[in-house]
Amino acid sequence: MIQHIDVHAVLQESVSGVYTDLVTRPTGRVVRERIERAMATAQDPVTVTRIDFTGVGCIDYSCADEIVAKLLRDRRAVVVLSGISEGHREAIEPVLAGHGLAALIERREGGNGELEALGAPEAAAALVDELVARRLAVRTPAGTIALTLA
Repeated sequence: MIQHIDVHAVLQESVSGVYTDLVTRPTGRVVRERIERAMATAQDPVTVTRIDFTGVGCIDYSCADEIVAKLLRDRRAVVVLSGISEGHREAIEPVLAGHGLAALIERREGGNGELEALGAPEAAAALVDELVARRLAVRTPAGTIALTLA
């Protein structure tokens, strides 16, 4: 099963006011804790968790560390990041690389469920190899990665 978590909605529920930006470590901590609760209370067995950043204006390094890096360190399911803008990527990628972590992101352009590994090169290669070995993803003839789950 693929679980979908809307980060923008979680942010709106987590802080007072109408915020679209993920900035400051305390904000990131509150959002991550809510995401962790949602992941822990899923009713069906979750194989993949899609964390959707659509609607999030910007994310700073401290929130990228607090949300993405910490979720990946303790991952219980495969985490796929979607709705990632170039600005989001600029904050997330160096945080992942700095921690020796990798994540999968859904490509925005073209879509078709194509994924890209982002982060530390060794961790990215290991992540893709693990997903292929677990038959959760395949390498396509075009050289991309695709989830095998709908």
